[in-house]
Amino acid sequence: MSTVKSYAVIGMGGFGRSIARTLAQEGMEVMVIDIHKEKVNELAPEVTYAMQLDVTNETAMKNIGLESMDGVIIAVGQKLEVSAMATILCKEMGVPLVIAKAETMLQKKILEKIGADQVILPEVESGFRLAKNIVGNFMDYFNLSGNLSIVEIPVRPEWINHSLRELQFRNNYNLNIIAINHKGQKEPERFLEPDQNILEDDILIVAGRNEDIENLKYK
Repeated sequence: MSTVKSYAVIGMGGFGRSIARTLAQEGMEVMVIDIHKEKVNELAPEVTYAMQLDVTNETAMKNIGLESMDGVIIAVGQKLEVSAMATILCKEMGVPLVIAKAETMLQKKILEKIGADQVILPEVESGFRLAKNIVGNFMDYFNLSGNLSIVEIPVRPEWINHSLRELQFRNNYNLNIIAINHKGQKEPERFLEPDQNILEDDILIVAGRNEDIENLKYK
């Protein structure tokens, strides 16, 4: 059974292109959708499927297989009616994860009310970062430079009740734990002791090279 996930990205502006390209580079099956033919054609060589489509056309939307996707990212922010219609149609078709882009806090609230699973504002979120979060099972992903990032990682079962010394994170993963978010605490703990244990609900904040972070997914 294939473990490759599939995503559709609606809207090929800068944000949508960034998401689509990053997901494709990560080995995901990617469908791009835009009403403008030239934008679709630009991305076609880099993705699995490319479709020129008016996403407000309910019949057309229901005939392209979106219900079989693992998620749909609606990167149309300027026209709320387009984002809203696409969000409603995707949720009606049973898409498990619908992420929509908003331009204002009011738009964000509206899209959340009509069923979007996650709504992002472009001034606080990048397409690259969102795509990395989707494919990496990380809670958040911050790129610091070309080859250095910080990620938030939920604690794995095999780490629970083991000390930082026992885990030997640096030796085993070539990554550094720089802080820990404990459940119920507002601020992460930054001054870590080697003998303190990792708890079930902890979130590890880890820094390192991008390739080592990627390798962590498969260990």
